[in-house]
Amino acid sequence: MSPLRFAKISYNLWRARARLKWEKQRMQVYQNKKLREIVHYAFSNVPFYREFFKAAKVDPSDIKSPSDLNRLPVIRKNDMRQRAESELISQEFDVASLKMLKTGGSTGQPFSFYVSKQEDSWRKAIYMRANVTCGQKLTDRWVAILDAERAVDVSSFQHKIGIFAQNVVPVTWSRKSQLEAVEKLEPDVLDGFSGALWLLAKEAEAQKIACIRPRIIFGTGELISQSSRQYLEESFGAPYYDQFGCTEIDRSAWQCIERSGYHMDVDSVIMQFVDEDGFEVAPGERGEIVYTSLFNRAMPLIRYGVQDMGVPIDDVCPCGIKLPMMKVVEGRSNSFLVFPGGRVVSPMSFIETMKAFSYVKEIDQYRVLQKSENLVEISIKKTDEKVDEQKLRKTLLTNIVSGLPKVENVDLSGVEFDIKFVDELPLVGRGKLSVVSSNVEAFK
Repeated sequence: MSPLRFAKISYNLWRARARLKWEKQRMQVYQNKKLREIVHYAFSNVPFYREFFKAAKVDPSDIKSPSDLNRLPVIRKNDMRQRAESELISQEFDVASLKMLKTGGSTGQPFSFYVSKQEDSWRKAIYMRANVTCGQKLTDRWVAILDAERAVDVSSFQHKIGIFAQNVVPVTWSRKSQLEAVEKLEPDVLDGFSGALWLLAKEAEAQKIACIRPRIIFGTGELISQSSRQYLEESFGAPYYDQFGCTEIDRSAWQCIERSGYHMDVDSVIMQFVDEDGFEVAPGERGEIVYTSLFNRAMPLIRYGVQDMGVPIDDVCPCGIKLPMMKVVEGRSNSFLVFPGGRVVSPMSFIETMKAFSYVKEIDQYRVLQKSENLVEISIKKTDEKVDEQKLRKTLLTNIVSGLPKVENVDLSGVEFDIKFVDELPLVGRGKLSVVSSNVEAFK
């Protein structure tokens, strides 16, 4: 990241913080303007959306406010995965100039998408707005347990001047190595996947290490219970703030210091909450979150369903921030696995193990279900019926048994992995395909 890009992010952050105090009417005018712009842009420059609007018999001029989006069907990740990049990316951009990002596969369907440098700067500013509002300072020592790829987003320039210089501790490292790294870095701000932070606290307790004392804790990616959040706060002696989003959008909702709900970043993304038929639910009712990004131009996202659940509320937060709120976040709680001896394994560790698997290109979707401490069922939908199932099963089993213990220090000698191949993976709950789930309770 060059000094110029850093300056752009800082400017976007300054502007974004000012919008926190905007009154509802002013924000609606701003949001409607951005919505009309992105809809017209997508229709004019992206083949996928020209077809999408025509199939729905909707003209871009018909979309003037968020309520008009209800005339369009919800787009699923798989709808876009089946299309060529040339159909999804704006004709104004050369794909070689764009930054490619990949979802973590938490729905069992990994997805690659693209953002421009300008859009990436916007994403980072919105991301940092939540942290700064909760008390993070420019020069805080910031440590995050995340996927290793995040480390490349922090430049040598940032580390040199020490401003918002996030230090990434890979979630794939063993817990002992994570603990040693975090202890050495002495964070003022501890960040990362919520479950990974909980496991770090458990490891610190087991090792009788009490010197990790951040001022603030931010968690994301996994929904953990209130008791688990309290455990994190007691273990590290700092307040915990939950944050919500998806890789395609980045941060979209977050807890402020009041923690009375989640502020939605409606100046960056429209969040609708819909029922099974795609109609918006009333405040206080649960619905699937559907995103329309107001800043993605390289690869627009309009009426994009992420299969996460939330509840919109009309509450006014006492913190003074004017952004609308959601009360409950559901559906992103990848279950933790519990193996013999009570060893708890993060679902992210299992997902990362699968991502490192040499045959991952031959797997279209997969689902992991732990039936007991000694039995884990893995269902696989192949990309091609010609894939050698026997060879795939043998190699996958070897990869899990040798790879997962290196990350989680877990004994799998008495655990059976039942690998089976299926034509389709059925959805569960309210249409959520949870890639990792367990019948064994981890957070007690």
